Order: sequence, then structure tokens, then C-alpha cells
Amino acid sequence: MFKRLLLLFLLPLAARADLRWTDTTVFTAASPSEGRATAQFTFTNTGAYPIKITATRTSCGCTAAVADTRPILPGQVGKIDVSFKTLNRRGLYEEPIEIDTNDPTASLNTVTLRVLIRDAVELLPTLLFWQPGEPLTPKIIDISATDGFDVTKINTASSSPDVQLDLATIKPGADYKLTVTPKSPHVKATISITPVVTGHLPHTITAHIRVS
Repeated sequence: MFKRLLLLFLLPLAARADLRWTDTTVFTAASPSEGRATAQFTFTNTGAYPIKITATRTSCGCTAAVADTRPILPGQVGKIDVSFKTLNRRGLYEEPIEIDTNDPTASLNTVTLRVLIRDAVELLPTLLFWQPGEPLTPKIIDISATDGFDVTKINTASSSPDVQLDLATIKPGADYKLTVTPKSPHVKATISITPVVTGHLPHTITAHIRVS
């Protein structure tokens, strides 16, 4: 009788499905114009029986989480895809995601998505101005990549042929200097700066020059 009771006590422990998350907090970055940021959470079933995600809950309508619907067998990897709306937002956001499973011993899991919403690069300054009578000597725009964006290239263009642009790489993927030289007085122009960013659609940022 004692052995039978001991076996009944141990069975739930043996049947436990342990989820081992690759990361319980995932960081991603996106620009406001992209519309959304995406990320993925993955886990491994290190337990002894299949586990299934039964529901996901987010803190607001700006975040959506879609989980694997199939049972995750012992040793298999499951995933949850998360998206966050970025339109009209800027700054750092932190969104918890609650995940329900059919594991009676650990039915609730919580992971966190951290999203930085900013342009892929920052310009300083965004306006270059030459006073009347000022020599048309070159001026500099510093271009700095934002953390979380893998910048592989910077493309530049001027709306006026009377403006010369020379881009120098200070630190690849991080820091650049754009030398702007007007070739004639009384010029107004828009400088288009388009970073090429891995995993992101092109987005152009502008600076302006004025020669009086």
C-alpha cells in the first residue's frame, strides 16, 4: 500500500512539462514610420510530456502575440511571435506578455518585450545656415546610429546641384560625418539621408541648408 501511494505521489512530478525560455526579455528597435516592431520568443520543452500554449495576453491593443498551436513534444522548440504598433510613438516601451499553458504545475509564464522606437540614425544639426557675406566654407552634420539598428550603409542626396556632399565613415555602423559645401550663394536645399538597415525598410531623414 505504501509503495502504491508513493507512486501516485511521484507521477505528477514525473509528468511535469518544464519550459526553458531562450530569453524571457527580448529587445528590438523600429522607426515610427515602419508601423510595427516584431520579435520572437522561443522555448524548449525540457519536461517529460507534451505541452501546449492555450492562451496569450498582452497589456494593451498595441501588442499582439501569436503562439504555436501545436503541442510541443519533449525536447522540441516552440515559439511566440510578437508585434508592437509603432505609428505615432517614440521612446522606450516595455510590454509584458502572459502565456497560459496546459501544464498544471506551471500554467502561467510571463515574458517581456522591450521596444525602442526612434529613427535608425540621428542627425546633429538638422539645419545648416550661412549668414549673408559668410564664406562658403564646409559645415558638418554628425550622423549617429541608434542602438538596436544594424546600419550597413548611409545614402545621401541633395535637392540642389549647388550643394556638394561628402560622407566619411568614422566608425562603421555607428558614426558618420557628412560634409556639406555650398557652391553658390542664395541656396536653399534639403539633404536626404537614408540609412540601409538590416531587417528594416528604408526610411529617409532630412536636414536643411540655407545660404543667404
